[in-house]
Amino acid sequence: MKIVSLSGGLGNQMFMYAFCLGLRAKDKKTLLFVPVLNNSKAYGHQGYELEKLFHIYRFDGLFSKISNLIIQIYSQIIRVFPNKWNSLLYKFLNIHLVKVPENFIYYQNVFSFKNKHEFFRGTWQSESYFKDAKDEVRKQFEFNQNLLSWNSIQTTKTMLQSNSVSIHIRRGDYLSDNFKDGFGGVCTDEYYTKAIQFIKEKIEIPVFYVFTDDKDWVSNNFELEGALYINSNTGIDSWQDMYLMSQCKHNIIANSSFSWWGAWLNSNEKKIVIAPKLWWKLFEKDDVVPDSWIRL
Repeated sequence: MKIVSLSGGLGNQMFMYAFCLGLRAKDKKTLLFVPVLNNSKAYGHQGYELEKLFHIYRFDGLFSKISNLIIQIYSQIIRVFPNKWNSLLYKFLNIHLVKVPENFIYYQNVFSFKNKHEFFRGTWQSESYFKDAKDEVRKQFEFNQNLLSWNSIQTTKTMLQSNSVSIHIRRGDYLSDNFKDGFGGVCTDEYYTKAIQFIKEKIEIPVFYVFTDDKDWVSNNFELEGALYINSNTGIDSWQDMYLMSQCKHNIIANSSFSWWGAWLNSNEKKIVIAPKLWWKLFEKDDVVPDSWIRL
């Protein structure tokens, strides 16, 4: 059995579940391990969102439920010990821990399946990890339309009537000490200026929809005449921003798994997706961005 451990916010949860589907596409029995149902520290601020948004349930049968419970109890016990002992302690259950050095690089050898039972821990942020299951991933990640707000429904209608382009500008936590050395400072003013100009040269009469946590900064730093700012989706409704990004015809994304999925789920066959040249400051190369997207 292959076990994929889930953690992080919505974008990361989606990468991990997509990886889970990638394993299943190789005819491997795979269990999605959700350690805690709604723990803000483990799953961002909104908890486990895959069930609410996509009807992806923690358990798909009695075996899954029992297995999750056993692993959950054991993982809590393991936390008492230093992290360097994790692999050894999992082996007591004949489970081999599989981790990769970097989450933004694709490692083909994770599919070598050297052991009968393997526990995968990571975020698996590359389309390559689920390249054999793309259709299934799209099918699974169809948003629950019944949850959409009236504003989102109306905004979607206007997006479909124009050459809509989403722009995701994430500042907030990316400027904090926890993120600024890795994620912060990657999507510079120059990046967005170039991306906006590129779109204007390629797309006739683009209409920009701005998704940001700092509207004042954006409006003061970029010339976006007629831009529409999406700022009504907060708290438990924040996922609707991802949905709206996916409804735009083109996308300018941040180095964020959230807007990555908004662009990836965009079904426009002629879409232009622009991503930053670097995903993380310390990496000159990564495998996060699909080859068909444009990096600036």
